[in-house]
Amino acid sequence: MLKVKNLNFSIDNIEILKNICISVKTKKNIGIIGPNGCGKSTILKNIYRYLKSQSGLITIDDISIDNYKPKELAKKMAVLAQNQNINFDFTVEEIVEMGRYAHEKSIFSIYKKDEIISALKQVGMEHMKDRSFLTLSGGEMQRILIARALVQKSDLLILDEPTNHLDIKYQLQIMNLIKEIDKTTLSVIHDMNIASSYCDFIYAIKNGEVVAQGTPDEIFTEHNIYNIFDIHCKVIKHPTKETPLIIFL
Repeated sequence: MLKVKNLNFSIDNIEILKNICISVKTKKNIGIIGPNGCGKSTILKNIYRYLKSQSGLITIDDISIDNYKPKELAKKMAVLAQNQNINFDFTVEEIVEMGRYAHEKSIFSIYKKDEIISALKQVGMEHMKDRSFLTLSGGEMQRILIARALVQKSDLLILDEPTNHLDIKYQLQIMNLIKEIDKTTLSVIHDMNIASSYCDFIYAIKNGEVVAQGTPDEIFTEHNIYNIFDIHCKVIKHPTKETPLIIFL
């Protein structure tokens, strides 16, 4: 569904990304991991056209992202960025309604309210539709922003650290929700144990390059984790999920 081929990106002649190649298959949850500053979020920003690469090719459904008009791209891809910067006092319903813009002919179009309510029900937030978005907790905000992505009706979700700054309850709640909505996802994930539990395939980035790729079993070995993060750990099997469980020493 999404392919990144030989992506290179520089700022002020400093190489940030070097020859990045990523393939995202339909209905798969793909993770990107790596130390701070390695280029993870920069990859996503190139994919959703916030940044422009110096060279390389990014395609969705075998069409270059450069050939999509903004509304066409929004129908293909929904983005949950790390920093949303929503400072105006919108209601929850109004925030979710914004996800419909790609499907409306003008700002005066009548949106389908049942789709808004349906998306809010999926994230368990329909009872808060009239609340001010700015009064919500971090976990509630994330669920509303996922609902906004759902009404966008894009098959691909781009998620930049969707559990960042959330406590463990909301981290698990958000990741379970993402898995349940049956979309194709590409996520930057900070927590390796969350990536291990929820991702089908993982790309490990270090110094702007893909240094390892594979299933959680293939990526999360003591040798790989030391090479990627320069930390010692013990990797065991999760007692119920049978996925790798990383214990830091």
